[in-house]
Amino acid sequence: MKNNSKLWSILCIGFTLVILFAFAITTAGIDPFFHFHAPLDALSYPLNNQRYQNDGIVRHFDYDALITGTSMTENFKTSEFDALFDTKSIKVSYSGGTFPELIANLEQALEHNPDLKTVLFCVDQWFLSSGRELIQADGDYPHYLYDDNPFNDVEYVLNREIFWGNTLEVLTHTRKGLPSTSFDEYSSWSYPYDAKTVLSKYNRPEPEEPRGTTKADISRLKDTMENTLVKLARSHPDTVFIVYFPPYSILAWDSWIQEGLFSRNMELFQLTSEILLQEKNIHVFSFHSDFSTITDLNNYRDTVHHSDKINSLLLQRFHSGEFRLTNENYQEHWQAVRDFYQAYDYETLLAE
Repeated sequence: MKNNSKLWSILCIGFTLVILFAFAITTAGIDPFFHFHAPLDALSYPLNNQRYQNDGIVRHFDYDALITGTSMTENFKTSEFDALFDTKSIKVSYSGGTFPELIANLEQALEHNPDLKTVLFCVDQWFLSSGRELIQADGDYPHYLYDDNPFNDVEYVLNREIFWGNTLEVLTHTRKGLPSTSFDEYSSWSYPYDAKTVLSKYNRPEPEEPRGTTKADISRLKDTMENTLVKLARSHPDTVFIVYFPPYSILAWDSWIQEGLFSRNMELFQLTSEILLQEKNIHVFSFHSDFSTITDLNNYRDTVHHSDKINSLLLQRFHSGEFRLTNENYQEHWQAVRDFYQAYDYETLLAE
């Protein structure tokens, strides 16, 4: 009996190990998050999980240009970018992303792809006061995918949810004859764009006392930019960094004025452009002076998110150089922006 029990135990352990190995080798071989390798030619891969897939994308895909940023960049089409700039680009947006999160991904891209020649990087207003310490979402964040520690890869290859929800999804996608998700489609979205809807959803903040920047604000911003984008530009002089401030709607500007943040934001925007313009391979664009787009709320789904048509328009402007800041024009630009939004008739707009 004892020998039979021992044999049974050995068989159970062996069977369990075989099952676990089969799970692990299947996920590692298909690799739905591209942690180990690029997508296999014989399979079709859905792109549908930014924080699980973006790190693998920048490590293993074939590209020489990269588009990154928050949800403001999700509707860019890499096909349009490539047609304008003669590149082979990827898009790695982070919905609700933090500045350090985007920089960490960009650093990975530059480390693993020395031939990266163009980076399109969106700088949102809230980045300018966030600092540069690495901030990542709490909870279900796949830290094991972001390092080079082979031991914690067990959390990936033996993850039941990933196996059933993602590994097998690739096989299902392939069996149905569906193509891999294109970067035009990846992360993109479509909503109704309507001025009345945007206005109806806008909760105007109560007015607060205006405030400018503090020494701490300025010191933090200088530290952030000098040790991220400027540092990367200096260490990769053959890479062109197209850095831009997106065109938020007129309601975003109203909210900043109401909250007393207008002067502070203007000072931070101007200082950021001044710092970035130190580097010849950083091309700075500001669409805060695209007043016709910004004041037409039919371009927006909320106070900041514009339609995909605006993304296409921005690409054309990056190529033409329109709205590009230089050391000669940036001060004039920011003064024009300041004058316009200070004088704008927000009360009439909100009364409509």
